[in-house]
This record gives sequence, C-alpha cells and structure tokens, in this order.
Amino acid sequence: MLTAKLNILYGNGGEGVIRKYTYFLTVALLVIVLTGCGRSVEERTDDAMQSARDAFEMNRKQPTEAIDGVEFYNPVGWTADVMKAERTFVISKGNQTYTAQFDPNAKQDSRMYYELVMTDSSKKYIKQQTFSDAGVFGFAAISAHGDSSVEVVTGSGPVQVTAIVRNEDLIAAMERMMEIARSVQIAT
Repeated sequence: MLTAKLNILYGNGGEGVIRKYTYFLTVALLVIVLTGCGRSVEERTDDAMQSARDAFEMNRKQPTEAIDGVEFYNPVGWTADVMKAERTFVISKGNQTYTAQFDPNAKQDSRMYYELVMTDSSKKYIKQQTFSDAGVFGFAAISAHGDSSVEVVTGSGPVQVTAIVRNEDLIAAMERMMEIARSVQIAT
C-alpha cells in the first residue's frame, strides 16, 4: 500500500523526484562553472596587468636559449627562431605565437617601444600600464582584436613582445610575455 502511494505521488518508485533533483543540481553546477568562465575582458585586464607587473618586478627568468647573439628565456615546449637582420625572434607553441623585436643599441631604460605603441592611432587600448624597477623601464598594453581575442604588447627596455591571444589566455600570456621580455640579453 505504501509503495502504491509513493508511485502515485512520485511516479515510478520515486524515480521522478530523483530525476528532478538531478536535473536541478546539474543546472546549478553548470551556472556556477559558466559564471567563473564568463569573466569579461575588462575584468581579466586588471589581473593580466598585475601578472605582467609581477613578472616585471620579479625578473626571475634567466635566458635558456641563445641564437645569433640574442639570449632569452624560451618557455619549455616552445620553439624559437631568430631573424637577426630584422631584429626579431619568434617563439611559438601550437597555434600561439609571440613575436619579439629588439634594438641592440637601446638601453634598459629605453621608452622607444612604448612610445611607438602609444602613438599607433589604429589601436584602441583597453588598458596600458608602465613599470619601473632599478633603472629598467617596462610596459604592458592590451587592445581589442575581435570578439574573443586581444592584442597584447609587453616591453622591457630594448625589447617588445607582441601577440594576439584568446581572452581566456590573457593572464598567462601577459606573464609569459613579460618574462621573455625581461630575460633578453643582446650581445653587442
């Protein structure tokens, strides 16, 4: 008799109630996960700038690669190619590429790349920041590039690193790019 009443109230042995609660629990978890992933670019830029600042100030990466008189930190698993005539090197992994330009005559306090970036009227910067540490100048800038990506530029003295990254990769990319920029040593 009790089983018959439960079947009437809850359907086939209470399975309907379990299905209903499972559905609501699944929806609630999905909402929580999507809320964390749905941070706006503006929210990510603050964290990305802090990440770039930390990498600049810590200056903890030592060069791990030397090509044609240019030494730099090359993250594990990334490949590098230097085009010395163009004063450029490219570091890539999968579909992500960082392009670094360097001026062998510039000093650590050089603002040249920063000034070039800031005078580029074709870009609208979402956020930009400058850094200074023991006579070394650095900067980071983020500009919009489509709906799901941004263009990022980091620099330290005689080096500028540029990339187009997906919004969700912004924070890690800014840190890695600044680590690369800070690590560059150019033989003269």
